[in-house]
Amino acid sequence: MGFFDNLKKKMALKETTVPKKTQNTLEKINILENTLEKTPPSFNLLFKLYGYYIDVSNTSKKIECLEKMVKLNPHDAYPLEQLARVFDVELHDTSKAKYYQQQANKINSNKFM
Repeated sequence: MGFFDNLKKKMALKETTVPKKTQNTLEKINILENTLEKTPPSFNLLFKLYGYYIDVSNTSKKIECLEKMVKLNPHDAYPLEQLARVFDVELHDTSKAKYYQQQANKINSNKFM
């Protein structure tokens, strides 16, 4: 096996290897998902899960977590603001981003009345 064959083989192994930090995050995601399946939904657990999905850049799962957080605590503007950000920055869907930001703004403005 020549030098370039060895180099190609090593590069192929590196490409398929998941970084240790990502592996740990994926394990934590699996644990939290299993916990959420067995217990009633928890805003705090969903918040942690959302954070892990940020770490692994899983946009669809971030949205799923945030929507569940909104259902559990409809008077909390944070998940709505985050949904607005995800739709605007990551998905470039300004109409949905605007909708979620308006919902968050309504909650925030009601706090001061």
